[in-house]
Amino acid sequence: MSSSTAPSRTAGSSAGVQRVLTKLSQSVSDGNYYEAHQMYHSICQRYLKQHNTAAAIHLLHQGALSMLAAYQLGSAADLAQRLIDIYNDDHVPVDNASRSTLLDIFHAFPLKTEQCDVFVRNVVKWSARNSEFSVVGDPALHHAIASRYFKEGAYYDAEAHFVYGLTDSARAWGHMAAEWANQGYFPDKGYFVARAVLPYLAVGKIHHAALAFQTFVKDAALLTTADPAPTPLAFESADGTANAFDVHHYPSSALLNFTQLLIIVVQRDAPTQFTQLRTKYNPILAFDPYLVELVEKIAEIYFDLGPKKYANPLEDMMKSLFGGATPAAPSLGQPRRSVAPPPPEPMEMD
Repeated sequence: MSSSTAPSRTAGSSAGVQRVLTKLSQSVSDGNYYEAHQMYHSICQRYLKQHNTAAAIHLLHQGALSMLAAYQLGSAADLAQRLIDIYNDDHVPVDNASRSTLLDIFHAFPLKTEQCDVFVRNVVKWSARNSEFSVVGDPALHHAIASRYFKEGAYYDAEAHFVYGLTDSARAWGHMAAEWANQGYFPDKGYFVARAVLPYLAVGKIHHAALAFQTFVKDAALLTTADPAPTPLAFESADGTANAFDVHHYPSSALLNFTQLLIIVVQRDAPTQFTQLRTKYNPILAFDPYLVELVEKIAEIYFDLGPKKYANPLEDMMKSLFGGATPAAPSLGQPRRSVAPPPPEPMEMD
């Protein structure tokens, strides 16, 4: 084949795919869903036999979007799964193109449907198999998924993805925690940022934990307008060096005080102060086993404290991403509405 004829054949192939897509899209518009569904599969198989994987992917992508536009969730999910199967079989890497194709479909799915949940789990599995992030999946994908959940008020679902996302995810989670806190579900507004900070610390993301906290405090300005100026906290680090940190005291939020101090003791590698902090605030945390388990995990991974064997509080979150059991309350469901215990006295570390 001469080089002068190659472009025309490529153009012809592309035009042929477009004609097929136009015909199938019209079939969906006419309500011939079953026929269209079968044709998408049949033509996809033909492209694969011709080793035209790009055309097969494009066909399934557009087919899933067409079916979603017609609210044919079962057919859309089936076509989307066939696309993921091709990605897995061909070891398609996670890059801007492959990620964008799958996110197009995700954004077209209605949330809170079984089909969408299954699709998200399988997309994350694919990204774990075909990227350097082989344990939890692609951070950019997690961030995009979490951002949509946040935008549509599915906060618990967003949490499960923000924790494995980007640096921008930490900022977004801080914004989400502030928005959530202002909805009146729980009297101690610091509870919602604790749900961000503790998981980040439990997976070793100290900078993300601090960023989420800072964003939350800035957003939830009502928490700081009436508070006194920050006071210095005398602090002795692991090497015996004395340091002082400016720490705000939040009279209305025991959990915000706890979360702030927890970040500091982890940053400074201070096991003695961590033990004091945990003892002081355990009665406050006891209402939520999820937070208690996260603190136990933090005690173990940073300070070699606490039980050596314990249930991993992030395990349920991972199961939800990779197709296992649904996380148990309080990590799913409505936030608790019970009245929080009174805040403890300000903690002294001198």
